Amino acid sequence: MRLLDEVAEKVNRPFPVNLAERSSRGGCKVNRMFKTITRTWNPFTGCLFSCTYCWARKLVEERLQPQAKKYRDGFIPAFHPDELSRRFKPGDFVFVSDMGDIAFARLEQRRAIVRRVSEFPETCFLFQSKDPGIFEGPTFSNLPNAYLGTTLETNRDYGLTRALSPLNRYLVMRRLDHARKFISIEPVMDFELEVLVDWMRQIKPDIVEIGADNYHNCLPEPPWEKVEALLEALREFVPRVIEKDRLHRLERR
Repeated sequence: MRLLDEVAEKVNRPFPVNLAERSSRGGCKVNRMFKTITRTWNPFTGCLFSCTYCWARKLVEERLQPQAKKYRDGFIPAFHPDELSRRFKPGDFVFVSDMGDIAFARLEQRRAIVRRVSEFPETCFLFQSKDPGIFEGPTFSNLPNAYLGTTLETNRDYGLTRALSPLNRYLVMRRLDHARKFISIEPVMDFELEVLVDWMRQIKPDIVEIGADNYHNCLPEPPWEKVEALLEALREFVPRVIEKDRLHRLERR
């Protein structure tokens, strides 16, 4: 079995403690957003979609901006070419730009990031954007070690972001011709069960991670019974359905 296939087999296993220990000694930081991810890498940061529930923007503006040179301009989109020297280990699963959305990167910047990713064929990478149309075209077309994904918190448009509506994100991901797809349903908001399940069937993701709002954003959350039904339905056809640790908070509401 090729190493990339071995990584794909392992990404839904519990988070390895030794990775957390290793990250504290330097290099890319461990990502707590997705359980499948082992490392993050931020050659591009910032976003202008202004999602009302964005944890990354709040983290930057409330804590990192006064302390870190990288975030001195807050959450304004910025390219960090010094990060292109970063090296990666075989078997890692790296989230690219978890502290922003590369939809706001210029084309040449995205190409530079992709070139670096292609230099580590035995490492898996996750690219995620709320404008997944950036994955169409030649830049991401020949990147077998990458998962391409988006967030679909719901099938409804609650008007809480300037990003593409969930419907338009779904339509792009459905037609995207790529071997490995990733969907985040987080923070999950109330949805039509049959519609959202059908969307996932059409997209054919390899990994779906589902999580609840952890930051008291007062979102329109679904009842636990509906979440449970969604999980059960997805497990029938999605290879890896990952429940985030605090998802069961909805069960106790």
